[in-house]
Amino acid sequence: MTPRHQKTITVTVRNAVRQTGLSDRYISECIQRSLINEPLTDADLVELRRIRRLQELGVNLPGIEVILHMRQRMRTLQAELDRIARQWEIAGWTAEGDLGPEPVVEQWQRLLPWERS
Repeated sequence: MTPRHQKTITVTVRNAVRQTGLSDRYISECIQRSLINEPLTDADLVELRRIRRLQELGVNLPGIEVILHMRQRMRTLQAELDRIARQWEIAGWTAEGDLGPEPVVEQWQRLLPWERS
């Protein structure tokens, strides 16, 4: 089953408060800042737990907002790099030079280790 065909389970704010340890006011602020969306889903609970961890590290909400937007941008850029690397591999290209003649995807994964699959 692909992710787009999976059933989305919605979660109430009250349940999100219980499951994440954040206050309902804080969760509402996260919704207002578009860090999560209503109705809340399991994916939003994961994001709220990430927010709680950052908060525990002493990061304030505006800082958390910047971190999460940067994280999403990095994931978007990584997906674009992966797409380009696949096109290069299909064409039979490799990047030669300082990195050697290894496939482009492996080079990017070695150089950009976040979000490895």
